[in-house]
Amino acid sequence: MKWKPMETYRAFVFILDGVGDRPIPELGFRTPLEVAKKPNMDYIAMRGMTGLADMIEPGVRPGTDTGHLAIFGYEPYRYYPGRGPLEAVGAGVELKPGDVALRCNLATVEEKDGKLIVVDRRAGRIKGKDAEELVKALNEAIKEVDGIKVEFHPATAHRVALVLRGKGLSPKVSNSDPGTAKEGNPIKEVLPLEDSEEAERTASILNKIIKLSYEVLKDHPINKRRIKEGKLPANIILTRGAGMVPLDLKSFEERFGVKGYVIAEEDTIIGLAKLLGMKAEVPEGATGDLESDVMAIGKRALEVYESTDADIIFVHIKGPDIAGHDANYLGKVKIIEKADEMIGYILKNTPEEKTVYAITADHSTPCSVRDHSGDPVPIAVKGPGCRVDKVKRYDEFSCAEGILGRIRGVNLIPIVLDLMNRRLKFGE
Repeated sequence: MKWKPMETYRAFVFILDGVGDRPIPELGFRTPLEVAKKPNMDYIAMRGMTGLADMIEPGVRPGTDTGHLAIFGYEPYRYYPGRGPLEAVGAGVELKPGDVALRCNLATVEEKDGKLIVVDRRAGRIKGKDAEELVKALNEAIKEVDGIKVEFHPATAHRVALVLRGKGLSPKVSNSDPGTAKEGNPIKEVLPLEDSEEAERTASILNKIIKLSYEVLKDHPINKRRIKEGKLPANIILTRGAGMVPLDLKSFEERFGVKGYVIAEEDTIIGLAKLLGMKAEVPEGATGDLESDVMAIGKRALEVYESTDADIIFVHIKGPDIAGHDANYLGKVKIIEKADEMIGYILKNTPEEKTVYAITADHSTPCSVRDHSGDPVPIAVKGPGCRVDKVKRYDEFSCAEGILGRIRGVNLIPIVLDLMNRRLKFGE
């Protein structure tokens, strides 16, 4: 056989959010994956390698954010930045390693007995120009506290991203937001969650920012007008979800030597992808529910494949997770079948002999639990020349017998890269 240079391939990774389930009595003690008609997923399983994956580790319930971090190949225990940075990036903020970001609400408080009592955590769900003008006022008045730069960025409706930039910061601080069930109680003092100078300093800075926000907003003309109109004033910010961009975080391309492109139905995933330096978008028609135009998502993925140099295209479908949370097992079956049709469209319009296809989920969302669970998710990977096991179907029980065995979520991208002939050798 004449030697020739090794050819490299491109890949699709299909992420069926929350697709894993447990046996459902109404389905004859089968899962939605077992019941659904999904010839294209089964084809990938039959012509490829299968197994189960624990996104974090056995028994640990992944969040959407940590589950996708693992799928993208990053160890969640080491690289999870927290929800604050993800929401900030989703709001268009460019974060740098070492930045601390928080999720905030414009909220309504009233003074009572020397305390600030939370009346409404969302200030009557304030949105639009009113919210944007109040955030602008905060930026003009609060630029720096104790040598740390402070930035406020408007997000959706009442939501605001707060960024602290400087040395000696820590994300290990508590929330000032008491939560919806605690409306009618005072705002919480931000406390350090670890015994460190950085955490104590960050907590002190946040408490000062919160008090300053009240001084800036309580008599703002917009709030005076809102009160006259019978609306709640947005006179303070409440903070939660502090997180820090890891100092050693590398982009997806730096880490793996390939370019990724993410097509997703959820802003959290878009924010995470952008934080990792990948291009990302929510395509037109993607509504993130059971009515989402799944085929439109597939068509956009194919456009990206044909018009960009992206090496790995991640395609996220949210519907199975929504159905699991609602205990809607028939809806879960139907959205799986819609996703299968979309996968078939991509299989038909891409060269199989030069493409790697993988199917996974970020976590299981069993209908009986109505939330994320620690159950592993089925995986299937098909690529040119790959080893083929005896599994014929893509579901939780069939894939348990596959050649890949039971792996962790972070192992998936190296497996895909190896089939793409893009994996670097370790050692001599």
